[in-house]
Amino acid sequence: MSVLLPPEVVERTLKGISIPIRPQVLAQLDGELRKEDPEPRVVVRLIGGDVSLSAAVLKTVNSPYFGLARKITSVAQAVSLLGLRGAAQIVTGLVLRSTVTGRAGSLERFWDSAEKVAGISSRIASAIPRGPRDDAWCFGLFHDIGIPLLMQKIADYRQTLAIADQTTDRPFTAVEEERHATDHATLGFLVARGWFVPEHICEAILNHHEPSAFEDTGMVSAPAQTLIAINILAEHFHDEYFRLRSNSAWERMGGPALDHLGLHDDDYCDLREDLTSLVGS
Repeated sequence: MSVLLPPEVVERTLKGISIPIRPQVLAQLDGELRKEDPEPRVVVRLIGGDVSLSAAVLKTVNSPYFGLARKITSVAQAVSLLGLRGAAQIVTGLVLRSTVTGRAGSLERFWDSAEKVAGISSRIASAIPRGPRDDAWCFGLFHDIGIPLLMQKIADYRQTLAIADQTTDRPFTAVEEERHATDHATLGFLVARGWFVPEHICEAILNHHEPSAFEDTGMVSAPAQTLIAINILAEHFHDEYFRLRSNSAWERMGGPALDHLGLHDDDYCDLREDLTSLVGS
């Protein structure tokens, strides 16, 4: 489902904000993957040519969230395991982190949370039939990218975050719109679109705080709904386990998210037990 935003919305969202430039390595990866018969050796060479990037890829795939039976020791093994598209998804997320960290200064807490949510999301996706593990990981890392960009631009944006976190009667993005005439979901969508992230991930980023996201696939496609649902569950667990706090999005959208994923009470309890064991190990 192709999403088009009105020009006035784009202009208002980007007022005074520059979208990070898409790094060359992603353009080269995309160029290879668009070929009729992409060459795995080229993908391995592009990733392995950057020492920090290849180390980050190995760290990611060897994390407990991916549940591998044995440790992966080379980029070639990682690409073989993930597939070309899956490897590209992970590389995109990792490059985004390094790019925005450089722009926004100290964002350790933001990226630590994003990595945990991405890992939890990939684990949840692995537990459901035909779960989109790599897409879920990429979405988990990418979906809130508008937040650090707004931190750069708006002096009192951290206050907005605190208010939005405590608001349960309307979406997070409604608070942002009211205070700043912009929101991180729309900004994140524009960044993702500019970086040629797959369309359904862009769509999910745009709608991940939309209360009506699960009402029908005419507004939000089924693949995007699945990513949003996985992320809602992942952020709920992350906030409950790591931050010892409730999650306002869970209160508004948790029920529809579980329904969309086909998770009943017993399934939810089993998944919580699995995730608790995983992060506590």
